[in-house]
Amino acid sequence: MKMDIIIFQEIAKKIMKEISPKIGSQVEVVLASEKETSHYLAIVAEETEKGIILSSFEGIEDLKFPEPDIPIKLRFNLKDVGYEFDSLILAKKESPYKFLYVAKPVKVLRRQLRAYLRIDCEIPVTVIRRDDPRKHPIAGVITNISGGGLLVSLIVTIPADVQVELKFEFEDGTSISNVIARVLSIRAGEGGSRIHAMQFDSISEEQRTAIIKYTFKLQQRAAKKAKKEENPS
Repeated sequence: MKMDIIIFQEIAKKIMKEISPKIGSQVEVVLASEKETSHYLAIVAEETEKGIILSSFEGIEDLKFPEPDIPIKLRFNLKDVGYEFDSLILAKKESPYKFLYVAKPVKVLRRQLRAYLRIDCEIPVTVIRRDDPRKHPIAGVITNISGGGLLVSLIVTIPADVQVELKFEFEDGTSISNVIARVLSIRAGEGGSRIHAMQFDSISEEQRTAIIKYTFKLQQRAAKKAKKEENPS
């Protein structure tokens, strides 16, 4: 009986290690306070017996980490499957470089695509139905986007469950192309338009990361704007 328990524990450790974020991979760090919830991207720099060291908090010069023992949530992807786990801040370093030492996961959960940070936007997009032999391009506007999918405003209606190919570009010149998405639902929009909720069916991790970075950038921009409006001086 004791041997069975030991074997079970070893198997559990192996499974947990296989679905933990890998060194060099990107993770989404979710910091929640009473006032707001913030999302940041970081790199897994090192792994120890007790925890994970995170670094490279890109473009977040004014980020202030909470004190140790504060709970946080980490999200990551493996083979196009999303996972998340609750953790604790064990230690932090903010100068000259930002490092966060967090506890290893005790329980890792698969997460839904809607768990990605969603942000309103206005991005021109070209849509091509995959069932259209002519490959006729349809012009539209992305009104909301996340790492898992988007909302697209079109003058025409594309039925639910139809796959489309998407091509668009962010304001910094980052191009997203050859992304395959599936229409989940359609609802009426303004001026006779149709809002199509789409989920990514096929997207490279590089392009998904670019989208996530963009959503975080817009979030930080909105937070700074709100802060200035609260404190005009």
